[in-house]
Amino acid sequence: MTKGRVRATVGYSLLTLMAVAAMVWTVVTGLARLDLLGDAVLVRLTECHDESAGRAGSRSVCSGPQVGDETHTVEISYEGRPGEVVRAVRKPWGGYEPVETGFVAWGVWVLAPLLPAMGTAAAGWLTAREMRRVRREARRA
Repeated sequence: MTKGRVRATVGYSLLTLMAVAAMVWTVVTGLARLDLLGDAVLVRLTECHDESAGRAGSRSVCSGPQVGDETHTVEISYEGRPGEVVRAVRKPWGGYEPVETGFVAWGVWVLAPLLPAMGTAAAGWLTAREMRRVRREARRA
């Protein structure tokens, strides 16, 4: 068994794990952004301002109290105006995002996990192929 085969097996295994993580991230983000988890809250916007994001430009950030729980302030990336009531959902790793309801948003978040899923399948196939080669070489020796 050569060092090259072992490195290839380890590399493909890590690539497979990263692709699985990307797929899980897109699935969870899509479920949250489309409010399929049912955790949306209403936010009454009281303040909106632009934040500089460096070379990427700026983004609009709004904040306001959660409707029904005026003590809890929610901050979301949203181009809105004060007084507007917006449905927002908390992502599992923190932060709030506005709920997306458009046809294009549904199409994007339903199809987004397909690319990492294909990467996972390809990397998994390469990992299995290298593992078979290592086993075959070990049997010959």
